[in-house]
Amino acid sequence: MLTDDEKQRRFKQLQAKNYRASLRLEGIHLEQEESANSESGLTEIEQIRQLKGHYAR
Repeated sequence: MLTDDEKQRRFKQLQAKNYRASLRLEGIHLEQEESANSESGLTEIEQIRQLKGHYAR
């Protein structure tokens, strides 16, 4: 069982991780390796653009 301090630390870690992930989805990269090519050969930004185009109404 986690202590209250451990729970707060874990929550802050998850909050920061989710914030960085939402920035990446918007095309904002805080670190250089986040914008590196993916397995499919497309950059993450290109993948996001494709998804936005796919889901655009």
